[in-house]
Amino acid sequence: MDTIRNKKLSSVFYTEIAEILHKEFNNSSSNYLVTLIRVYLSCDMSFIMGYIAIYPFLDKNILKKIRLNSGFYRKLLSKKLRYRVKKIPELDFCLDKSLEIMEKKEKKFFYNF
Repeated sequence: MDTIRNKKLSSVFYTEIAEILHKEFNNSSSNYLVTLIRVYLSCDMSFIMGYIAIYPFLDKNILKKIRLNSGFYRKLLSKKLRYRVKKIPELDFCLDKSLEIMEKKEKKFFYNF
């Protein structure tokens, strides 16, 4: 059940988490591009699930680093959103498989002709 408030808050969390991940990974000397694809906020607003994609290839160490630093990201969110949100939800991240599935379908489609 998505309420209007839930949708607004999820968009606010999406922009702030994307900015945090951009500062953390894309400005450093790493050769990875970490993008936030989707953010799901639970109905009771106590949990956020962020779906990320890592380019050019998947590295489990990067995902592990992001998941370990989720408490730190939550602290950064609380500093940025302290006047807009009373309680900052718990954060968790997982990989988004939709882009990989789409690439497989495109390859299958174009190689059949």
